[in-house]
Amino acid sequence: MIKIPFLMVILDEKGNIVDFYSTIDSIGYKPEEVIGKNWFDIFIDPVDKEKIYHVFQEILKGNDQDYKTYKNDITCKDGRHIFIDFYNKLITKNGKRYTFSVGLEHLDYDPTLLQELGEYLYKQIDFNHYK
Repeated sequence: MIKIPFLMVILDEKGNIVDFYSTIDSIGYKPEEVIGKNWFDIFIDPVDKEKIYHVFQEILKGNDQDYKTYKNDITCKDGRHIFIDFYNKLITKNGKRYTFSVGLEHLDYDPTLLQELGEYLYKQIDFNHYK
């Protein structure tokens, strides 16, 4: 069985992390270190913040098909930067909007793998506890 390191993050409408899971060792964060904190403050370089925040806002507006996949740089706990290819989806639950994103470190792989992994994980998540 092949194991593929991935990142899964769910953000609320303000960009706060409501769920986080990563098997990409270089990211370095545990869920309890980042849940409740703002994704853009922790993971996005200030130089890229405006551009990435725009993509986030577009997904929240329902334009998730336009940004179903998106590649951007994230900052790891140790300060290193890595490129992640993200699969993004809008979630609406109890009148609130969330972004669901699954990412793979930008490597040479079959591009359908990211979408298949994203859809698989999306179906595994119990969104009923998001209020």
